[in-house]
Amino acid sequence: MSEWTSVIAVYWVLWAVDGLKRARVRTFSFVGNDSARARRLIYDRWMLPAALPTSWRLNTTDVPLALSPAGVSNQPIASTGRPPEVPARIQAWRWAELREAGVARGWLYLNGQPFCPDTGHVTAAQLLALARLAEPERERQIQNLIRGWLRPVHLRRRARVLVGRTAGVVSCNLAAFLLTLVISVYVLADIATKLGEERAAVIAGRLPIVVGVVFALHVAAIIIAGRARKRLRRVPPSSRAPGLLSPAMMPPQALRLRALLGENYFPASHPLAVALALGDRSMREQCAFNTIGDLRWPLPARADSALAQEIAAWFAAALQARLTPLLEAAQLSAGKLLQPPAPDSPASRSYCPRCRSQFVTPSGRCPHGIELAPLVRTDGSPR
Repeated sequence: MSEWTSVIAVYWVLWAVDGLKRARVRTFSFVGNDSARARRLIYDRWMLPAALPTSWRLNTTDVPLALSPAGVSNQPIASTGRPPEVPARIQAWRWAELREAGVARGWLYLNGQPFCPDTGHVTAAQLLALARLAEPERERQIQNLIRGWLRPVHLRRRARVLVGRTAGVVSCNLAAFLLTLVISVYVLADIATKLGEERAAVIAGRLPIVVGVVFALHVAAIIIAGRARKRLRRVPPSSRAPGLLSPAMMPPQALRLRALLGENYFPASHPLAVALALGDRSMREQCAFNTIGDLRWPLPARADSALAQEIAAWFAAALQARLTPLLEAAQLSAGKLLQPPAPDSPASRSYCPRCRSQFVTPSGRCPHGIELAPLVRTDGSPR
């Protein structure tokens, strides 16, 4: 069966590299399986493919800009990622100054200048529409955008729909995956030589039948996926549904049809909203701590203008007002999340409230410019 070895090797190489992508900015990948819960969270530029046919993935990023009735800035506010994606130069435009907006090479361009990554949270058309509105209506529309990014109940419902409507696809994919894995182990481990000629001949005669079953499962999965794709309503409706021609022609790619159907299915959201909707307790607490920490102790901005500061202050207050009831509903207390950590050594005297790194000096600033807070003893007194 030496002629099968190269075929199987190529098959699994294609399976391993399919879905491996590198994003322009660090991206949150929430990975789940046969439930509407994320079992794993990855924050990186590299988005790894799902390992099993049961897996689905929701990718999102921090909101890369700030909005206010006065203008728009490319300064991220309430970032969940660590380290956060910080622009090399802070830009701010008043709405009256905004003449053109577009997208090119994955970036939003304002007035002909690269502004921020195009993450889907706000489109170029939406920015131009905001610029044309009167200030009261503009504020209302910005609040609507913020609410759209922070809808954990909606995200949880969509995850359940995705899992339910791709169950048939997963059944076919999982059966094909297991049969292909058995065939691969049989061939690559050269099990035929250990069974004897008679038994090996019987298995060799049935091997084409098994391959035919795998192909039939592949065809069935593509057909079911086509039906599921029509039933999965995307937000916004203009979002492009994934094509099925490529996985139909490449069976290794088709083993991840659930993950493929999940692409562009979830609306652009704040990472904390996704964690509240799909994450476990530990994931929710970590994302909430990071987000609140960035709101209360933002990194010092470079070349920050008065307009950028005004926009950032308004946007932070608007996000805080929306996040507070969501955290309360998730039974997460900002006071408990932000309480001082236990000293990691007898010499520790202070800590950074943003990242909880500890220092032996009683006061000062951390390397990122955040003012240090004193650590406390078990009796509540400063160390």
